[in-house]
Amino acid sequence: MISVKKYEKLTVDTAEILRYAGCRKQDEQMLSLLDSCLKECESIFTYSVCFNEFPIVLSGNTLEFPFAKTKSRSICAHLNGFSRAVIFAATVGIELDRLIMKYSRLSPSRALMLQAIGAERIEALCDVFCSDLALQNGEISSRFSPGYGDFPLSFQTEIFKVLDLPRKIGISLNSALLMSPTKSVTAIVGVK
Repeated sequence: MISVKKYEKLTVDTAEILRYAGCRKQDEQMLSLLDSCLKECESIFTYSVCFNEFPIVLSGNTLEFPFAKTKSRSICAHLNGFSRAVIFAATVGIELDRLIMKYSRLSPSRALMLQAIGAERIEALCDVFCSDLALQNGEISSRFSPGYGDFPLSFQTEIFKVLDLPRKIGISLNSALLMSPTKSVTAIVGVK
């Protein structure tokens, strides 16, 4: 059964945002820009995760779900020892993309900082969701996304179909396999 989980507020890691922004030194101007961007976008995030659990079969370099199979040494090695997996998609919503687009013309430094905030926010959402999975299931693997190693990015299409993402949490996939909103992630986590 497809489930959707929403989160309200997540702890912000400003050091991680600055790392994503490529800031090696944190001067007053940079910290002021970060603070201003955080204030502007703090209320626009919609932290949503759509997920479902499936039995998996690993055979050599083939991973098989009830709905699809794929060949990948990387994902098979990652899920070795697991007989079930949670497939999930997470997003922080479309409003950040709109802000980034607005500032990409008006203030490139602000757009860069907003990109970094978005990267930290989606990672924080995935981390919290995986922590929740670990609490419910005990041992889990780390998350593994299409495009990692030799796990084909084209598996995104299977994830979108099985989770009904456009309808469930508003994520779409274009013909180049890029997601919108851009601060979205799909991944697979082995569960025991």
